[in-house]
Order: sequence, then structure tokens, then C-alpha cells
Amino acid sequence: MTQTSTTKKQPVGRRPKALHMDSDTRAEILLAARKVLARKGLEGTSIREVAHMARVNNAMIYYHFKDKTELYRAVLADSFTALDRIWEHELFHGNASVRRKIGKYIEEFIRFQHANDELRRILSMELASCGENCKWLGKNLFSNSYENLVAILKAGMKSGELKKCNPTMAIAILIGMIIHSFILRPIAEQITGKNLDLSVSRFGAFVTDLFFDGLGLERTAKKTA
Repeated sequence: MTQTSTTKKQPVGRRPKALHMDSDTRAEILLAARKVLARKGLEGTSIREVAHMARVNNAMIYYHFKDKTELYRAVLADSFTALDRIWEHELFHGNASVRRKIGKYIEEFIRFQHANDELRRILSMELASCGENCKWLGKNLFSNSYENLVAILKAGMKSGELKKCNPTMAIAILIGMIIHSFILRPIAEQITGKNLDLSVSRFGAFVTDLFFDGLGLERTAKKTA
């Protein structure tokens, strides 16, 4: 059975008084910051612009967050909370096959991509710069999913469902297939003149099959023989 991490992240940012109004204001600030960051990145975003979009003054933002970096990290942490909910599904806590578990993760990760276009834009800029915030991302936000995926892959190698491989490389390829398909969709559609089907069912099945079976005809022939 794969053991998934259940560690809950502490909210990034100052902890205001437990008032409903404070909570609503903080959520509005995060939403506004996410929109601005998706367009301009961390360096191009100003507290003034976020405040204007959130319809608050600068002081209100500094009431919740000590500086722009803390606000930025809070936006990322808030978004990744939804990503970690993938691991709450009962399938990951039972005796399902590795293929079913990875297939389920792929489906949920595709759903997450459809719902988080702004986050993908922010991360694309962050990963391109590869600065201090990139290190913070890896340590605080990516690690939970990475550890869970490693555990699933190692269980598959131990049971014989997967061949021996480098889990880190396998995870990078798996995640990359999904994320870069979304990033490159406009170019693919421009070249082909057709819509690229990135639906959960069809794209999810394609990625799962590609990850487990590859595209080699020799392996396919052995499987059907």
C-alpha cells in the first residue's frame, strides 16, 4: 500500500485576527496578486497594482503580508493546496495497481492544469529564472507530490509492475508531458490548424499509455502476442 503524506502546509503570510472580513480580504488580495503575477511575473508586479486590482490600499496588503515576496509565495502556496488534494482520493490509500494510481494522478493533474492557467504562467516564469523562490518551491510545495509519486513508482518496481528506473527522471518526464502539452498547445494548433484534445479522458489515457507502454512496435507486438 502506498503511504501518502498528509502533512498540512501552514498558510504563508501573516496571521491576522480570526475575522471573516480579514479572511475575505486576504482571499481577494491573493486572487488579485495571482492575476497580476500571471501577466507580469514577480519582478514586474508592484504592490500598488495588486492593491488597485483588489480594491484595497497598500497598507491592507502589508497588514497581511510583510513584503512582495511573501505575497508571491502565499499565492503559490494557496494554489498548491488544491494540487495536494489529489492525494486525498481513496485510490491512493488502497491496493490498486501502480498503473491505476498513476493513471488517476494523471487525470487529476490534467484537471488541475485546466483550472490553473494563471499558475502555469507564473511557474513558467519562475522556473525560467531559477532563483531563490525556485528553491523554496521545491522544498515547500513540490516535495509532497514528488515523495508520493516516488513511493508509487518504487512499489511498482518492487512488485514487478514497472522495470527498474530512476524515479526522479520518470517523474520529470511524466509531469513534463502534461505541463508542456498545455504550454505548447497554441503552437501545435497553429501548425496543424486543429484543436489539441487535452481532455481528462482522452489526453489522460494517452499519457498513461505512453508512460507505461511507450510507442515501440516491438513491445506492443509482444504484449498482444
